[in-house]
Amino acid sequence: MTFITSTPFKKSLLALVGAACLGAASLAHADTTLTPNYTLAQLVNDKAFKLVVGDKEFSNFDWHANGFFNDATGGLWDGMDLAAHINVHGEQVNNGNYGLDFTGPLQAHPGDSASAQLTYTVRVLNPNPNGVSYYLSDFHLDGDPLVSGPNGQAVVRESVSDLTNTLIPLNPVGPLEVSQYVPGASVFNDEAFTQPGLYPTVAEIETTILLSAAIPGTNASVLHFQESFSQAIPEPSSYALALVGIAGLGLARRRVVRQGA
Repeated sequence: MTFITSTPFKKSLLALVGAACLGAASLAHADTTLTPNYTLAQLVNDKAFKLVVGDKEFSNFDWHANGFFNDATGGLWDGMDLAAHINVHGEQVNNGNYGLDFTGPLQAHPGDSASAQLTYTVRVLNPNPNGVSYYLSDFHLDGDPLVSGPNGQAVVRESVSDLTNTLIPLNPVGPLEVSQYVPGASVFNDEAFTQPGLYPTVAEIETTILLSAAIPGTNASVLHFQESFSQAIPEPSSYALALVGIAGLGLARRRVVRQGA
């Protein structure tokens, strides 16, 4: 049986399908804010403060910045004055991970460059019901690096270390990076996974921001970036091997006891 669809109906159907797709896309990319807005300066100045976001805890914030352009004054920001204008909140991103969202006037003076370093500690909160701690399994970086003009770069890099400042091996090898190079390529999201066999429950995150607008007429900025974290429990195979080892020890002990008897 053949159905003939009128042109007006086709247009209506296409409009409905388009609206549904747009709605689904909006929902798929929706992030949920879970905390009030804090300034980065507040987080840096209060060393005792711990920001809990879902199953993650963030603390020990530190910040250093140099060379960022202040539109209001036409001069350069002092590092902590700039931090007072960077808003931070915790959120659950669309992939279900928990993390931090940073928004602020991070831009380089045309014909100049700027750099900053942000560090903080992230810790897994929720233990496994069996008493085995979840670990940080993967790391996600998203951002809006922007270069307008003939030549420049806007880069955000994220390195992951343990509490002794030893880099945690990642796959692919870190650091994570979002960037725009002109001329060159643009990357707006990146992710990396903890190497198999490693189960960190706490990590030091070091974020480096590099802006270069060295040629007059070029602007470079990163007005927003987001860092989020996944957690998992060690693979069952790891515990299976441990249980086999324990069972083997028990069997060997029983044999020794029986032979002794």
